[in-house]
Amino acid sequence: MTAEYSAKAKEISSGALALVWRFLVNTGRRGLILLRWLGVWWQQWRLNRAWRRLGQEVHLALEAGEINPMLTEPVRDAVLRSRDLKAARDRQLAAIAAIRARIRESRGLPPEPEGKPADLNTAARGE
Repeated sequence: MTAEYSAKAKEISSGALALVWRFLVNTGRRGLILLRWLGVWWQQWRLNRAWRRLGQEVHLALEAGEINPMLTEPVRDAVLRSRDLKAARDRQLAAIAAIRARIRESRGLPPEPEGKPADLNTAARGE
């Protein structure tokens, strides 16, 4: 009888420890998500600033009499810079999605659907 209680106690304690461990790991992952969101916010701030500079460069090129301001060097540099910043922001968002997927897997939940919710609603209605 004591052996049964001992085995049951081990089973319960190991399950509780696994639950606590999973909670701690997922809390750390949520902290990583928070840090990544701060990175996304910073990248978006830099991207908005780059877009303002791009608009300023286009405006200055037009004032200088350029027919096609996209061919000027400062405008091309501004376009490349904003493209790089947007790619960095998208990488941060992809990393956040990967962390969320790992959290969902550790909780035993099914993976998120691939499409956007609006796309799924349209598909469900048969449109």
